[in-house]
Amino acid sequence: MTPPQVAGRTSLAVFYFLYFGTVGITQPFLPAYLRSLDLSTAQVGFLLALSPLMSLITPPLWGHLADRTGQIGRILTVLTLGAALCFAPLLRVDHFLALLGTLAAFAAFSSSITPMVDSLALNRVAQAGGSYAHLRLFGSMGFVVITTTFGLLAQRVDRRVVAVPLVLLGVLALWSLTLHGRASAGASRHPLAGIQLLKEHKDLRWMLAATCLHWMACTPYNGMLAIHVLALHLPPSVVGLSAGTAVTAEVAAMLLYPRFADRIAPRHLLGLAFVLSAVRWIGMAFVTSAVPLVALALLHSMTFGVFYVASVAFMARRIPHHLRATGQGLFSAITIGIGGLVGSAASGVGYSLLGGGHGLFAVAAGLEIVAALLVLQVSPPPNPPPGEAPVQAPAP
Repeated sequence: MTPPQVAGRTSLAVFYFLYFGTVGITQPFLPAYLRSLDLSTAQVGFLLALSPLMSLITPPLWGHLADRTGQIGRILTVLTLGAALCFAPLLRVDHFLALLGTLAAFAAFSSSITPMVDSLALNRVAQAGGSYAHLRLFGSMGFVVITTTFGLLAQRVDRRVVAVPLVLLGVLALWSLTLHGRASAGASRHPLAGIQLLKEHKDLRWMLAATCLHWMACTPYNGMLAIHVLALHLPPSVVGLSAGTAVTAEVAAMLLYPRFADRIAPRHLLGLAFVLSAVRWIGMAFVTSAVPLVALALLHSMTFGVFYVASVAFMARRIPHHLRATGQGLFSAITIGIGGLVGSAASGVGYSLLGGGHGLFAVAAGLEIVAALLVLQVSPPPNPPPGEAPVQAPAP
């Protein structure tokens, strides 16, 4: 039998760089742009909830299709092209209902890009060696380079927040044609295979409940940072510097991850990430000036860097090879979907009810402690399932 193709390392690295560079503009700056269109914070929060809502629905469907057909690369091209075409109308629309339809259509495609490219990266590591963390860090590098550059150059929040990501999405759609990775086709026949995994694995339920709460706790930072910074009468450059510092720390964490990945279990790393994230949000609940706000972003090394790679490691060790894309879709649906949906909607309303961002960050710290307690319920892993994909290939 001919082994399935794997995407090239350079193709994956550039894809990660371009995609998360796009996210580096839309994530911190798009909420402030929407707010500049005379929308209320509650309306902004509702619009931001569309992406996690679609994350709850579409990634498991695309993941099932990828596992069944093996055409992961082609599906990724469809997703990136669809995302670019659906993002374009934001250059014109400025009313709430039009924004609602536009962002919903965009999220229907964009919410599945990360689990799909992660599946390709895991295939690459399993078949050609290397480290998933070292592939994924190119996405973090793209985020830090582009978000910092954009934040320093942008003197105000305007339609450039839409125009620049649109150009990047167009380039990304073309670059996706270089990804020819395949998986073994026909292994996952049931469209509800992800639900079956949840029913059969109690530890998977504990872990996903914890990551869902963690992502919920991250939404005040992910969705309301620009609004919070401007409310403190700080310049927009602080948004870019904070996001840039955060992802620089994230890159460092991913570079170092392979050194301790074999010595510390993913569930223990997740617990540590949640506790240190609580420390970060407590700090955010009190700071009012630029320097400590940017300094706290260093803890993003744990909040996202270690959290995300340890989560992928957990899923790779607990999910069979033939359900890899389905498993990544499940993680995205529950963590990003449910956690982001509840968190985004609550952040928009909570910002007003709690009198600003400080109250939101205090609540986030409490959620992190609960997440740490939940992940402690996870038991040690059984023997690795057949075809398990390591996050790092063993040394030769």
